[in-house]
Amino acid sequence: MKKFKRKWGKLILLAILGLFLIFWGGFFLIKKTSIKGDDFKLAILADDGVALVSISPERKMINTLRLKDDARLWIPGGLGWYRNVVIKGLLKQEKKMDLVDELFFYNFGFKADRILVLDKIDDWKIKYWFKYRLNSSKMLLKEELINGDIAAEENLLDEVMVRDFSETNLAKEDLKLSVFNLTNINGLANFMARRFEWLGFSVTSTESLVDMEVDSCLIKYGSEVDKSLGWKTINELITCKKEYDENLNKGEIEFYFGDNFSSVIKYPSYNNI
Repeated sequence: MKKFKRKWGKLILLAILGLFLIFWGGFFLIKKTSIKGDDFKLAILADDGVALVSISPERKMINTLRLKDDARLWIPGGLGWYRNVVIKGLLKQEKKMDLVDELFFYNFGFKADRILVLDKIDDWKIKYWFKYRLNSSKMLLKEELINGDIAAEENLLDEVMVRDFSETNLAKEDLKLSVFNLTNINGLANFMARRFEWLGFSVTSTESLVDMEVDSCLIKYGSEVDKSLGWKTINELITCKKEYDENLNKGEIEFYFGDNFSSVIKYPSYNNI
């Protein structure tokens, strides 16, 4: 009996020690992120819809963005427009969960640190309890609600995404982007430029070119671009051929989007709403 009690006493002690280490490990990990000043971003796909969360120590803000039940998002690659509350089930049914990153980029210009697939949107506060509780008492909490379909709300997103959800460190790098549409489909350059701006990039020009041919997409870049956070972000979002161009200025990037790029993401369907 004494051995039994000692055994359980040790197990309880180990359990308490384990919880203590998890707590302090999580605390210092999050504290390190907060001191560093990096934004922490969550993209949420839940049974009750789609949402974004940005925790920004530098801005001293916790921002969330949600959509009304009937508000629709565009799923690239051919699936088209769907109400945000059915997208989780649809992607699972179609075995297209690999499109989640693209879903958030092409609708919001948003690149998440974590993508959460949850039952309810608000469950993120439980899953990231440490980070939420550590920051919520000393930050301003703000929630945006999108009422309509994304294509109809782009002017609002121009303000909200840049102000509340863009990556602070991208804006600090001050890379200069130019975006060129090499197709005969109107609007592709502006569509992509908008998403880059929502991410936090500075887009200096958009243009349609008829005298240049690129099969899918091409990125030309100047000096020191390939050492930047922006370059890492671009490479994680878009697969393009890349060329260093000594004629470009330091920190300058040019994007050229051709017919195959438009065909792969099925861009014309974005305007069929």
